[in-house]
Amino acid sequence: MEAEGAVGLSEAREGSPLSGAAASDDAETVMGVSYGMDAADMDAPAKKAFISELPSSSSQIGQGKKIGHRGVDASGETTYKKTTSSALKGAIQLGIGYTVGNLSSKPERDVLMQDFYVVESIFFPSEGSNLTPAHHFPDFRFKTYAPVAFRYFRELFGIRPDDYLYSLCNEPLIELSNPGASGSVFYLTKDDEFIIKTVMHKEAEFLQKLLPGYYMNLNQNPRTLLPKFFGLYCVQSGGKNIRVVVMNNVLPRVVRMHLKYDLKGSTYKRRAS
Repeated sequence: MEAEGAVGLSEAREGSPLSGAAASDDAETVMGVSYGMDAADMDAPAKKAFISELPSSSSQIGQGKKIGHRGVDASGETTYKKTTSSALKGAIQLGIGYTVGNLSSKPERDVLMQDFYVVESIFFPSEGSNLTPAHHFPDFRFKTYAPVAFRYFRELFGIRPDDYLYSLCNEPLIELSNPGASGSVFYLTKDDEFIIKTVMHKEAEFLQKLLPGYYMNLNQNPRTLLPKFFGLYCVQSGGKNIRVVVMNNVLPRVVRMHLKYDLKGSTYKRRAS
């Protein structure tokens, strides 16, 4: 079951540093962002954007059918925005491997207000470059949102960089079939630790907007039951932007589930059956 409900997050004042030194000068900066988790906090377009659903081990999409951006190509492989699942998984693993490894080589510092709005970008040509390895996927650009802030969150949740990289990048990701109406694609790490979910533009924007308040809430309430967000990324390929969020997996396969309840926390466009 996907945890939801980041309601009542107190937001830090924009422009005031949380502590420490300035953010890196070579990072692209994005301002004025939005991610829908509670209908009351969203504008009309954002309200339509966020519909969370429970991944399932059954209920495949038929060939040629499409739900949202999720579909199936002629070979039977899942696609998202016309990008094959294998190419998307490969890009995610290459991108996270590079960005987390690169960040680990930099000294830790305090989180600043501007860190929540930083976006770092790296290009992955298929033939490789002096910074990236060669690969057999189409060329893509990988963007990492708020890398310093998410590094802090992972540390706060007890996730070491080596463990994060090992879980996400060492073994093939497992695709979870999903009958939900939003058309998101879900991936599970082989060790059952993390869930990767595709999100829409408005969702990614709103999550980034929530980060200052999320930071303050985690520091004031270390035992919070809010969702654990470990990273927000974007794969740009073929003129498409595919945004994904990495979260904790609260339903490990080794635990036998007799009943699952998908609690939404919102009545927007929903009704009880």
